Amino acid sequence: MRRWLAWPMGAALLFGAWLVAQVTPTEDADEAPFVVPAVLGEEARGRSLTVTVTDVRLAEHVSAGGWAAEGVWLVVDLDAAATQEEDRTYLGGASLVIGGRTYRASERPASLFQQPLLVGIPRAGSLAFELPPGAVDEPALLHLSGDWETRLDSLIELPLDLAALDLTESSELAETGWARP
Repeated sequence: MRRWLAWPMGAALLFGAWLVAQVTPTEDADEAPFVVPAVLGEEARGRSLTVTVTDVRLAEHVSAGGWAAEGVWLVVDLDAAATQEEDRTYLGGASLVIGGRTYRASERPASLFQQPLLVGIPRAGSLAFELPPGAVDEPALLHLSGDWETRLDSLIELPLDLAALDLTESSELAETGWARP
């Protein structure tokens, strides 16, 4: 081989190795969820459920029936329905990711969290997330799924700009019931 050809060939091999390293999937990519992007007010359809997030608000005081709490709360109003089967279909995964931290929907108030869903008949309700005061200045991702285990399943993801939301004094969670078309 000619001497002048060795350097370009070496550079080409290094570039090829770099390119292979960039396109190689990570270790957990073979079990990663299938992310379904969502938009506020529009239906997002995953494998086992459809969800329409209708409203998002921040409040210092939340209530649901006879339950009430103080703090910084993110309240999410939504409609949800099963897509394939009613047996074992719940809104079982509801989390908010802010700056690398994950906050799970509160189980304390009566809400749509972990409620059974029916095929084609949406249920309306709310989810409540208790947040630390400093977390509301950062962007967030709302994750919704049929179960906490989302490996190789769909994961509905709605980006939220918490800094753009006004912090209201009080908010009531919507009563869980049938959605109105």
